Amino acid sequence: MKKLINPIFLCCLLISVSCTENEDPAMACGVSDPIENLPWLKQMAENASSGGLSEFAYIAKAKYKGKRVFYLGSCCPNCSWALILYDCERNTLTDEIGFDDLEDTKVIWQTSDNQCAFSG
Repeated sequence: MKKLINPIFLCCLLISVSCTENEDPAMACGVSDPIENLPWLKQMAENASSGGLSEFAYIAKAKYKGKRVFYLGSCCPNCSWALILYDCERNTLTDEIGFDDLEDTKVIWQTSDNQCAFSG
C-alpha cells in the first residue's frame, strides 16, 4: 500500500506544481476594461479622440518581457510617430523597443470613425 501512495503523491505534486495561473485575456492591470478603469488611459483616449487626425488613432495593449504595456498608435499614412510604451501605472518604458519585441498585441480602443485596417 505504501508503494502505491508514493507514486500517487508524486504525480499529484507534479501536476499542482506545473499548473500556472495565466492572466485572464479580458483583464489588463487587474481590471476588465482598462480604458474605463485606468483614469490615465481613459484620458489618453479622450485626448486622442478630440485631437487632429483622430480617425487614425488607436490604443493597444501588449506584453513586453512578460509585463502588460499600452501604447497610443496611429495608422496615418502620411505621419511619423514613435512607439512609447506605458506600464499599468503610466510609467514610460525607456528601453529601445520595437514592435517585434511585443507579444499578445491587441487594439483595445479606437474612434468610431477609425480608418485603420487591423488584421486578426
